[in-house]
Amino acid sequence: MTPPWLAAPLERLDAIYDRLPHGLLIQGPGGWGEETVAATLVTRLLRLDPAQNPREVAHPDLRWVEPEAGTIKVDQMRATIEFLHQTPRFAGRKAAVIVAADCMNQNAANALLKSLEEPPDNSFAVLVTGAPERLLPTVCSRCQRLEVHPASDDVVMAWLAEAGVDRERAQHLAIEYGSAPFTVRDAVERGEEPLMSALVEAPQHPDRALEVAERHREASLADLTARWLRIVHWAMRHRLENPGHLLDFADELQRLRAMAVANTGLNRVMQLHRLFLLWAELWRHEGFPPRS
Repeated sequence: MTPPWLAAPLERLDAIYDRLPHGLLIQGPGGWGEETVAATLVTRLLRLDPAQNPREVAHPDLRWVEPEAGTIKVDQMRATIEFLHQTPRFAGRKAAVIVAADCMNQNAANALLKSLEEPPDNSFAVLVTGAPERLLPTVCSRCQRLEVHPASDDVVMAWLAEAGVDRERAQHLAIEYGSAPFTVRDAVERGEEPLMSALVEAPQHPDRALEVAERHREASLADLTARWLRIVHWAMRHRLENPGHLLDFADELQRLRAMAVANTGLNRVMQLHRLFLLWAELWRHEGFPPRS
């Protein structure tokens, strides 16, 4: 089921396929199917089975590179470049898909740049990013860009409904994940419940805040606070006339997220318990979250 907003980039891919550059940069807001476009390309390049997900295929002419602990390091990139310089085994071509390419550190980006400047024959580096502004300008300049543009909320909700996602659940998760439909769909497939459910529950039963925090103990604190921040920002845009206390809470979320990114050893349950108690206090002051 190809989403309607991917029709244009896929048509563009068809148009440039016969003169495909060594470096292709697929960029979008993130979570809008940028990886799907990359998968479509490598499936065609390497003559893979279209029914299979190429990132799950063990193919000697394909590498799928992703960040490790949030970073693509120089050793990963050097191994990828070495792979691209090897002789193709089956398809006459080699392809490397670099997911979240903006997560390359400086050394990794410089290593890739050298390969883009002197590309090996019959090899293709496909960069995927939701934050092209974080890439080295020189890397971007060596790649041909293919852009994925977001669609309207109605189009997204219709696509999610066709995928079998409950509308209310989709609406809540869309707030938490910045309206990115592929991210919402993946969250549903993982069985993830909207964070909003916990945010409604904890203030109504403050003595159960620890229990709610405990249920989220395995979640990434950085990701969870990012979702919470989007809910808070949504509320400030759409629901509250006087967001004073909510602004203070948003600052607290941002501080904790920065700490979580820098220090994975934080006591997540203790930090979440504290946040849910603060949230309960905010509820009493602001009557938040408002009913939709």
